[in-house]
Amino acid sequence: MPFDELNNLKAALPLFFNEEGRIKSREDYDSLLDMLEDFFLLAYANGVELTNFSLGSDIPATAEEAQETIEKKIQGKTWRDRMQEHYDNGGTIADVERIAETEAHRDSNAGAFHTAKRAGATEKVWHTMLDDRVRDSHQYLEGVVAPIDGEFYSFEGNRTQYPGQWGIPEEDVNCRCYLTYI
Repeated sequence: MPFDELNNLKAALPLFFNEEGRIKSREDYDSLLDMLEDFFLLAYANGVELTNFSLGSDIPATAEEAQETIEKKIQGKTWRDRMQEHYDNGGTIADVERIAETEAHRDSNAGAFHTAKRAGATEKVWHTMLDDRVRDSHQYLEGVVAPIDGEFYSFEGNRTQYPGQWGIPEEDVNCRCYLTYI
């Protein structure tokens, strides 16, 4: 996700919260949801654009894939369900930022994956940020190559087609991994 959009989102978040750290009103909450949905669509489109650039292709994003990706349920909940839980329980700006970053990361990787498949890529390579914040289960995957429709397996037995798609909070939240395509 481009830093400008993420920084703009983070800069706007305090506008929705009061001095006690709670979302000001139901109207503010609804506006925040609209802003987040736009952010997630942008993240998906960014994944499409970056993959097109790296593969030298010009595959357009489809509205159906983007919407399906954004509304995907993880452990039976959409991002809106998780936001509602945080809203009901007095969620903080940090909670909203974590949800936004995690979902945008997943959406961007989904856009990249869908584009690579449609562009004819046959393999994908897992990459981490190569720093001390990388989970052991993701570091284990650094440089691993899989067929385009194949899955990556962590040493814990979890599997995914691309980063952010594990469906397990311990694997997805704050993940920064990405794939390149061949």
